[in-house]
Amino acid sequence: MITSARSGSMKRFQRNTPRSKFIPEAVFWSGVLYHLYLNDSQKAVDAFQKTIRLTASTPKNTHALSARRYLAEVYEKKYGKLREAISEHEKVMELSDDSDQVLESQYKIGELYFAQGNVEQARTEWDLLIKRDPKSRWAPAALYRQGSSYFIEGRCKEAIGFYRRLIADYSDSDMSPFAKFRTANCLEEGNRAEEALQLYRQLEGRYPNKELLEAKIRQLEKGLPKDAGTTAAEPVSAAPDPASSPAPTP
Repeated sequence: MITSARSGSMKRFQRNTPRSKFIPEAVFWSGVLYHLYLNDSQKAVDAFQKTIRLTASTPKNTHALSARRYLAEVYEKKYGKLREAISEHEKVMELSDDSDQVLESQYKIGELYFAQGNVEQARTEWDLLIKRDPKSRWAPAALYRQGSSYFIEGRCKEAIGFYRRLIADYSDSDMSPFAKFRTANCLEEGNRAEEALQLYRQLEGRYPNKELLEAKIRQLEKGLPKDAGTTAAEPVSAAPDPASSPAPTP
C-alpha cells in the first residue's frame, strides 16, 4: 500500500542525490504518488512542473512528456483549468514522437474545447485527428464525437452523416453500435419509424444497453410516442472506447 512514508523516502532520495541523473524520474514518480494515491493535487502539480524544468534541455524526455499529460489531467479534473490543460496537450503534440500519444492529446483537446463551449474548434480538432491518421484507434471515437456534437444540438441531418461514415469505415469498432443507435434515434426524430426499427433490430446482441434497446424496439413495434420512457442513457459527451484510455505512463 502506498503511504506518505514512501513519499518521504522519495524526498530523501532527491535530497541525498541532488545531481543524480535519476532525479527527474524520482520527482516524476513523487508527482504520480501525490496525484494517484495521496490526493494532493498541488504537490502533484509542483512535482510535475519540476520534472519539466529538470528536463528542459531534453524536452522529449519520457518522464517530461508523461508529466505534461498528468498535468493536463490534474488541471482539467481537479481544478477545472481547461485552458491550461489544452496548453499541456498542445506541448505533447509538439514534442512527442509517439503518434498514438499525439493523437490522444488531439482527441482530448477536442474534448476540452467542447467542454468550454467552443464546439466549432472541438470539431476542427477531431477532423484534423482523422485526417492525420484515419486508421488510428482514435479515429472512430473522433467521428462519433463529431456526430454527437451535432446530435445534441438537434441537427440530426449532420449527425447522421458522421455516424454513417463511422459505421461504413469502422464497422468493427466498439463505437459502431453507438453510432448505429444514434442514427436510429435520428430516424425516429424524422418520423422514419420503420427504418429506425430495422436499425435497432440489427443491434440486438451488439448494443451494450440491452434493456434500452429492447424498450426502443417495443416502442416502435407498438407505435408508441418517441418519448415513451426510452431516453437514451449511453454517453454523448465521452466516447466509450479510447476516451477511457489508461492514465499516462512513462
